[in-house]
Amino acid sequence: MKVIRVKEENLKDLITTAIEVLNNGGLVIYPTETCYGVGVNALNSDAVAKLLKYKKRPEGKAISIAVSNIEMAAKYVELNKVAQNVYKTFLPGPVTVISNDLGKVCKDLVSEEKTLGVRIPKYKLVTDIIKKCGFPISATSANSAGKKNPYKIEDVFENISLKQKALIDLVIDAGELEHNPPSTVIDTTKEEMKVLRRGELKIGKLLVDKIIKSDIEMQEAGMELIQKHKNLLKDNCLLIMFNAELGAGKTQFVKGVAKAVGIKNNINSPTFILVKEYPFENEGNTSDLIHIDAWRLESLDELKKLELENYIKIGNILAVEWAGKAQEYLSGLNDAKVIKIYVEINYIDLNTRSIKIYDQEGIN
Repeated sequence: MKVIRVKEENLKDLITTAIEVLNNGGLVIYPTETCYGVGVNALNSDAVAKLLKYKKRPEGKAISIAVSNIEMAAKYVELNKVAQNVYKTFLPGPVTVISNDLGKVCKDLVSEEKTLGVRIPKYKLVTDIIKKCGFPISATSANSAGKKNPYKIEDVFENISLKQKALIDLVIDAGELEHNPPSTVIDTTKEEMKVLRRGELKIGKLLVDKIIKSDIEMQEAGMELIQKHKNLLKDNCLLIMFNAELGAGKTQFVKGVAKAVGIKNNINSPTFILVKEYPFENEGNTSDLIHIDAWRLESLDELKKLELENYIKIGNILAVEWAGKAQEYLSGLNDAKVIKIYVEINYIDLNTRSIKIYDQEGIN
């Protein structure tokens, strides 16, 4: 086993060594933006057998692959429109996309349903290795099945046997990684998405239950909500909380909210900057529509740093996407002047959604 510490001056040689090991059917421990992973050539059945022996993986348990870009992914899985949207919006990053397998990777990596998980790591060293290899590598954590996620090499070695350790050919040591959770898994195989790691919100009285068939109709739903309850903004702050899959229409709904209060700005998802503010005139005063996306927030402490309580002002509207992840914090915003509304959007098919809007605070 060879261990190489990542340094700026040795990156070229490190990549060359990693490619040589992978080409020869070896097993590599490598860093990612989530935790340390274990990689082998996903097209080499002997290498995959070595991986399964290392992981002590239960039979029939699928293992994802890592590729360098969407073009490479398309060689190994079917990419429907929903999957393409996920790749475009959230990758590279800590997201694993489940698609139908094309039968080109080792069958032991594929699920019993003939699906395959694909990642594009947001870790340049890894994607550089994959690009130069020209083939996908396995993308699974470097721990044994059931053991804790490894954020440093010591975590790997402390939780494997000597026999497992003997299977490792190369360790790429980047020091202790940030303690991020495993990737979010999104199943796109049926032209609709099932998302793992989505929080739940306690809901109240059902206000709206309808079918949406276009972006325009989704915007109209947002406009109607505000137009019906705009009088509440005179004495309250309106908190709109969403739980809905990726691409379900949350941002389109917020565009409708913005139109209802006269905002002319183009409304985009704040996924990568977390918060966007849009001022508007309200009864002769200036209020703000605050658009928040909790998708990339990985802890309650990170959410608290946004200091959302500072946005709780009479006349303001807070629209929070992926609010289930922030439920513990949002439930604490119990100022008497906060009116809470819950919006649930679900897929029916590629172009159709169902939307339900619930009252959490007893509005009429």
